[in-house]
Amino acid sequence: MNMQAKRLPLFYVVTAIFWFALYAYVPYVSPYSELLGADLRLIGLIVGAYGFTQMAIRFPLGILSDRLGKRKIFVLSGLFFASLSGFVVFFFPHPYTMLLSRSLGGVAAASWVAFAILGASYYAPNEATKSMGYLNAANAAGRMVAFLAGGLIARLLGVPYAFLLSGIAGLIGLVAGMGIAEKRQDAKSPPRLADLLGVARNPGLLCTSFLAILSQYIMFSTAFGFTPLLAYGMGASPFVLGMLGLASAVPGLIVSPMAGTVLPQKIGARNTIVVGFAMAALGCVLIAFCSRVWHLFAVQVFISTGNVIAYTLLMGLSIKDIPGERRATAMGFFQAVYGLGMFLGPFVTGWLAHGFGLSVALPLTGAVGVLGIVAVFWFAGRGYV
Repeated sequence: MNMQAKRLPLFYVVTAIFWFALYAYVPYVSPYSELLGADLRLIGLIVGAYGFTQMAIRFPLGILSDRLGKRKIFVLSGLFFASLSGFVVFFFPHPYTMLLSRSLGGVAAASWVAFAILGASYYAPNEATKSMGYLNAANAAGRMVAFLAGGLIARLLGVPYAFLLSGIAGLIGLVAGMGIAEKRQDAKSPPRLADLLGVARNPGLLCTSFLAILSQYIMFSTAFGFTPLLAYGMGASPFVLGMLGLASAVPGLIVSPMAGTVLPQKIGARNTIVVGFAMAALGCVLIAFCSRVWHLFAVQVFISTGNVIAYTLLMGLSIKDIPGERRATAMGFFQAVYGLGMFLGPFVTGWLAHGFGLSVALPLTGAVGVLGIVAVFWFAGRGYV
């Protein structure tokens, strides 16, 4: 067994710590922003900033990673910025430092490109969807523990300490990440413009990227956006908000491995993605009928399960036919494009909620899931999915 394979467990542990650092405080972003004085439009911008910086950074980061032939340095940089995003709000609480924090969180999350390609390098090229399934399971495990620990800390010490917990976790991950093994590659010459445009024009990559926009639009409008604020308005305590976040992460741990392996084998890639979007769309509509916090828990699990099914498979399919030396560029493109959904989801929902209320704005998000179903059939009919 080579050194890289021996350190695969460490890589997954660091991956889990990375997402722990990014999500320990996420259930409190919208309620705490409101407490600090932000209105619904500013809250939408705060939540959306996480996706905006990813959208701006991920594609260039993927290109640079391929050019250097390195992934680990970007993984470590992501852990550093994840830590910084937690510390800035703890030490300087204000709506605009919250905006800065989520922007820094987006910078950190942009390194997910490097995590994904480094993770895929531990497997054979034809096992892309399998590697993404396991990687997303580590992602979900980190978020689950983050929501549980963040909820306990918020209950015992107060919401600001969930941000401090995030900062400390990022530093721990940074130290642990030093031990990650990476297969050495020869430094690449700067990619030619024609090569980059060729990657960006790949039909499969374009189709999966568009569908991922819709998936992230839903998730960042609901579980990572305004569902916690809706629960807060129903009287949910900080600990309960943390558990609501935990409910959104559980499906990722259970379903991610199956979404990249079992489900596509049993019902096909197209039908797997359709099932994911259908569940997410229906869950959004059901929000309109939620009058108790426990109703939101059930709906959150349902929406998250659908999103995990769709997103995990899309992530693997995005690089399935891309050569290894261009995979970080392709993954950077994929993740940069779906950052648009992370930004537009909470931004649009925030404006709609400002005018019509959350109980109207959130169910309208279900239309995005329906659009996803239509798009899947359209792309599949042309052999792109």
